[in-house]
Amino acid sequence: MRDPESHPVHVFDLPQLYTKPPADDILQALDLFTIRPHTFAQSSAQNITHLQDGDICRYLTSIIGSPLAWIESDALKEKIWDTASSRLCERAGRNAMPSMSREFTIPVNADSPFQVTLHEPSLTSDNLGNKTWVSSYMLSKRLHTFHSSSSVPISQDQNPKLRTLELGAGTGLVGISFAAVWGAAATVHLTDLPPIVPNLTHNVSLNSDLISKVESSVTTGVLDWSLQFGVSLQSTEKYDVILVADPLYSSDHPRWLAQAIEVHISSNSSSRLVLELPLREVYLPQVHELKKRLDHIGLYILEEGEEIGYDDWAARDGSPVEVRCWWSIWAWKPPA
Repeated sequence: MRDPESHPVHVFDLPQLYTKPPADDILQALDLFTIRPHTFAQSSAQNITHLQDGDICRYLTSIIGSPLAWIESDALKEKIWDTASSRLCERAGRNAMPSMSREFTIPVNADSPFQVTLHEPSLTSDNLGNKTWVSSYMLSKRLHTFHSSSSVPISQDQNPKLRTLELGAGTGLVGISFAAVWGAAATVHLTDLPPIVPNLTHNVSLNSDLISKVESSVTTGVLDWSLQFGVSLQSTEKYDVILVADPLYSSDHPRWLAQAIEVHISSNSSSRLVLELPLREVYLPQVHELKKRLDHIGLYILEEGEEIGYDDWAARDGSPVEVRCWWSIWAWKPPA
């Protein structure tokens, strides 16, 4: 097969089954069809083939339906069939993709990035928190600017440390990134619903070397916003910083989230709420309601802005979908 980096692949370049190609050639072709998750930073997907999805699916189906009789190794046959099935599932959308591990490059300052490794289980409608969403990535990349500008407090002496809580932490990207940027100056507690926390805990473990290197501390636990005082956190427990990214996908969430923030944010004037939301049209009413509720409990916007990211829900042409996001830092209103 020709090199896909310099010569895009056409249908006639693929190993034709009637020629009884070696197993390695078939596996090499199947690797070309891998749909890898977008990085959220790219504006378009690289296409190394001139094949339409229909051509690819027909080719994959022919492999799955072939006995591959000329290949002697049963193990290689199984590998080819499994790989072709995976490529076919990937074309059914993100929901059909198997579990995956992803790496995210996050800046700790203007010149020095670090890597966060996250595991994402296969996505289903009842565990959307196990996916890393674009707003989490955008907020994680922005954290170092909040640190350098002191928009979010920096603990000068490390006793007591800055106590940080992430609500709806999902895969943990924002909280782990915060720990890496603030280092020994902060402790971070990541929370979500019971089905999400096991994978969240696993992701903290995957990044234990990074967390240890910066001398931070990251823990996980359950917090259900629908309960007045949550679960696994004492009602009196307060935090200097609360982190939230993409938390609104129900009409109840603005009320529940504002309630959880009011319960757990410290009353100190230096306390901060750091928030990033995708401005998806269907959820704009929830965004407006959340703003009103946060204002009602006594918080105001200290800083805000908008930015563009790219989610990994592919458009019809395979390119990532552009998402407009709004970030904000909230503080307690000064006394009248």
